[in-house]
Amino acid sequence: MDRRSATLATILLAAALLLTGCVPSPPDPSPTPTPTPTPAATVPPTDQAAPVEPVTDVDEVVTEIVVRPEYLELVNESGVVVDELSYDADASAFVDTVSEVLGGPPTVEEFPGGHEWFPTTRYSWPGVLIIDDHEPEGVSSDLNVAVEFTHPIVGSGIAVATVQGFRPGDDAQAFAAELGETWYGTGHDEFPAETGPDIGERAYDEWNDTYDQYANANAVSIHLWNRGNDPAVTSIVMAPWNFGIGHV
Repeated sequence: MDRRSATLATILLAAALLLTGCVPSPPDPSPTPTPTPTPAATVPPTDQAAPVEPVTDVDEVVTEIVVRPEYLELVNESGVVVDELSYDADASAFVDTVSEVLGGPPTVEEFPGGHEWFPTTRYSWPGVLIIDDHEPEGVSSDLNVAVEFTHPIVGSGIAVATVQGFRPGDDAQAFAAELGETWYGTGHDEFPAETGPDIGERAYDEWNDTYDQYANANAVSIHLWNRGNDPAVTSIVMAPWNFGIGHV
């Protein structure tokens, strides 16, 4: 094949390639886009225990009064304390609550003050006495009211007891022995069934260089003082009484 024929063959071959689309395309100068990553599936949070709702359906019918050094515990039939009635509460509020528990209003008596005591208002029901002494302004030597129980059952079947279970009318001498308290048998015996936290320094006897036997604190007193000279009253539960300083 001569040179002219070879050139012609080359031209014909190029034309054939062009017609069949086999001629390579020049490279695309634009960059290939990076595929967007597929977001990972969100794992749902683990179920947590629902918060425990406080019990609100407590039976609030009081069946027992427990006498404590600084308050009365009002207890329902299941033994649950439904309220605590502080002796430092306002006297009218205290009396109103006790009236509701006992099922009726009290008898009210006013007593004038004397050389050694303040005027008092006394609220009474059978077996129950609330004493509100009226201290002069600026004087506050004790809690606002005191309570005294002479019967083990008051109101419409409300039981009364100390935290140990001693009830008004129970054998005070036997209870004193149980607590390790001295019994004198004079008819004026008294001793603490339960004592609250200290509210001051214990009394000190300079003559004998000794501290008082009892703490300067509010307490529940067991005694035999019979205000009404009622022969049915054989032992009394009272609070608060401070054995460390000799008065409530």
